[in-house]
Parts: sequence; C-alpha cells; structure tokens
Amino acid sequence: MPVQKVSAYEGIVEQIEAAIDSGELKPGDRLPGERRLMEDFSVSRATVREALRVLQATGLVESRPGDPRGPVISAFTPRLLEKSLGQLSRQATSRAELLQFRLFLEGTASYLAAQHHTDEQMARIDDNLQRMRDCVDSGDLTTYPKLVRAFHDTIREAAANSLIAVCGSVVSDTMTDLMGGRIASDRDPKTLLKRSVADGTKLVKIIRARDAQAARQASVESIYRFYEADLTPAERTAVSAVI
Repeated sequence: MPVQKVSAYEGIVEQIEAAIDSGELKPGDRLPGERRLMEDFSVSRATVREALRVLQATGLVESRPGDPRGPVISAFTPRLLEKSLGQLSRQATSRAELLQFRLFLEGTASYLAAQHHTDEQMARIDDNLQRMRDCVDSGDLTTYPKLVRAFHDTIREAAANSLIAVCGSVVSDTMTDLMGGRIASDRDPKTLLKRSVADGTKLVKIIRARDAQAARQASVESIYRFYEADLTPAERTAVSAVI
C-alpha cells in the first residue's frame, strides 16, 4: 500500500487533534503562540497559521486577533457536532445512507416523543401539521419541505434527547433539498403531498395516544413511502431493510 504524504500543516493538525482526543489538551487549555509552535514543529509561520486556520474552521480551537497567549482549546458544544455531521451528510454519504439514517433517527424520535411529550409540545406538533395541510390545500408545493422539517423538529423536541435533536437538525438540512427534488420529479406531486399529510396525521394520533412502538413504525413507513417510487432497485433494497 502506498504511503500517503502528509503536508506539514496537516501533521500539526493531526498531532493537536490526537492530544485533544487523549485528554492531554483539555477545553480551556491554550496552545503556545505562533513563534513557539514554529520552533516546536520546525516549520514556517505560514504553515503554523494554516494549521490554526484548519483547527479554527473545525471548531477545535478559538483565537482572538492580536492575542499573544495563543489559541484556546474549545469546549465541546452541540454546534461542533452539528457542523461535522453537516459536512458528512452533504459530501460523504449516498442517498440510500441518508434515508437509512433518517429512518433510524425519526423512528426513534417518534418512539420517544410518544413516551415523553407534553401538552404544549403536542400543540406545536399539531400546529405544524396544520401548516402542512394548509400548504397542500393552497397548492404551494415549494414551501412544503420546510414545513415538514418544522414538523419533525417539534417531534424531536418532544423526544427530549439533545443528540437526536442535533443529528436531526443536520439531516433535515440535506433532506429538505432531497424532498424538494422528489416533489419536483413526481408526475402528480399534489397527490404525493396529500398522502404525506395523511401519514403525518396518522403519526400524530399515535404519538398522542402514547403508543411508542406504533409511532416508530408509522414514522419509518411514511418516510420510506414518500421516497420509494424515486429510488433505484439497489436503493430500495438498502432502505427497505431498515423497515
């Protein structure tokens, strides 16, 4: 196997990432200033700055212009996870993988929402479902994907799991675009969306009844049904396996 050459700045990034992963560097710790990093790694100022730029772009370190004390190791935040997952979902996953993950995610969210929802959360879910219904009745097909996103956002909120909320928000960004393409490609998009609203209505009734297992199944089946006709045979096999 050929050895992949790593540039100088990538080597710095990898070493700092490894120190964070091992706990050698903790949130709030400071990296040395540019001059010290140049000496420690035997590289130019430009190389150090490129490494710091990458670390800042990924959210691992924070720095202020003109601060001579060096960048600070960032505390973990849901936003950091959201950023990384967003890049992965947009660049490194197939449509089938996205749909598989969406089925797992929304199915679990619906399962938990059926167990944990409050009356206030249920009212917000109802409101978003009604907006979906009104959108279809008005014929405004372009707005529908954003309303579906809001609908699932409120279900994930009722699930009371912050990781599900973050992951769902990331996938929703990508799935909103995918849904728009699905609607545009359908020969009878209004019928497609009417069926989607009907599925949403069924899901809301099940969540309200606190039937967690049925809520999971209804969520998974409705999402799969929405995309099924647009999938290739290989994608259909991969995604249906999750059901």
